[in-house]
Amino acid sequence: TMDTKDYLFTYFAIVDKAAHSIPNYDKVIFNDMSKNNQKFAAIVNKYRDTDWGQVTDKIFIELLHEGVFTGTVDDDGDIIISNVTPLTYEILDQAKQPAFWDRLAELAPQWQDGSLTKVVVDCL
Repeated sequence: TMDTKDYLFTYFAIVDKAAHSIPNYDKVIFNDMSKNNQKFAAIVNKYRDTDWGQVTDKIFIELLHEGVFTGTVDDDGDIIISNVTPLTYEILDQAKQPAFWDRLAELAPQWQDGSLTKVVVDCL
């Protein structure tokens, strides 16, 4: 399993990157961050044996289902992020607060087997 703080970093990095590169595909966002975000690349490297497709798919699909982003999943399973919602900016604003990360880390048992996005929205 991923370290809680690594997962939170991955999650918020995806929200931030996707919010600033609309419209886009999940794979393009992932590849761009792997090349251009040193901390993200280090986490990917640290969990080399992790199925990153599953990790990132779960995050992107949650973000769509919970209304943070609007978009679709195409026939090939590619996730297309077409737009952001006001929720995106609320999340990014809160993500600047270390206390918000601490709160989410404390609540990890609630989201590790479920939806981090649901917990994030509840904490806003």
